[in-house]
Amino acid sequence: MKDESGAMRLDENLSEISLITKDAFEPTLPLSVVMHIDYKKAPMIIQRFGDVKKLVEQTLDPMVSAFFKNVGQKMTLIELLQNRAAIQEESLAEMKEKFAAYSLELQEVLIGTPRASAGDRTIEDILVQLRSRQVAREQIETYKEQEKAATQERTLNEAKATAAAQLALTQSAIQVQVHQNEGAAALARAQKDAETVKVTAAAAGERARLEGQGEADKVLAIGTANAQATKLSVDAYGGPEYRLAEQNFAKFAEALTRIQQPIVPQFLMSGSGAPAEGSSAGLIPTAMLSSMFGQMMPEALERLKDQAPSANGRVK
Repeated sequence: MKDESGAMRLDENLSEISLITKDAFEPTLPLSVVMHIDYKKAPMIIQRFGDVKKLVEQTLDPMVSAFFKNVGQKMTLIELLQNRAAIQEESLAEMKEKFAAYSLELQEVLIGTPRASAGDRTIEDILVQLRSRQVAREQIETYKEQEKAATQERTLNEAKATAAAQLALTQSAIQVQVHQNEGAAALARAQKDAETVKVTAAAAGERARLEGQGEADKVLAIGTANAQATKLSVDAYGGPEYRLAEQNFAKFAEALTRIQQPIVPQFLMSGSGAPAEGSSAGLIPTAMLSSMFGQMMPEALERLKDQAPSANGRVK
């Protein structure tokens, strides 16, 4: 690492590693490698390389630089910044085997924060963007938590309001049930009333029909009886002519009663000369009676003749 070296100053000529990332950034990577040389293997290392400082500068430094340059080309600058711990573990595992080939024991690989050259603010801008992005993520999480809190608060308020209005809700539910039951009862009553009206109307119609039929039968019976009585009465008088004459005579008598005119004339009619004074009033009733009896007598005599006993003593 730049401006840092061990006690024996074997790495005083080493510098930071220049990388080219996958997205074409060129940061420098501070790097420290901690290794141990076993005193038993030190003579062999000195014999092989002549000097440990040359081993570090000519062998270990190029090997470490090449490894991290390869890692840098596979990652973007942001990935290089975010995956520093993973890169550190991976480099320690792989370079241990390479250091062991040189009889060296690798103990630790320490990676610093990549930085740009003097006057270059590219990495700083990337870091600012990363910070802004992280702030945005945190804000999103904050908003989600606030939304959850608001939802929980709304749920809590609804629960409180529901609890406060539970009595009213219960009464409303009961009232709804009562109204439903009352409606069902009213419907049932209406249906029963309709059936009652229907049956009553049918019964009234049947009754009216029967009563009308009975009245018609009654009128028919009365008419038939009257007709039979009239027929019997006419037959008792000897026929319709006698019955008609009887009715005319009764009406005539009633008329005479009203006019107070005697049926028998007070003066006799003579065959010669003019009628006496006051006799003309009696001529009209007398003439009418003569006419009626004159019409009835021939038929009456004929009926008497028919009813006279025959030679053998029987009536025809």
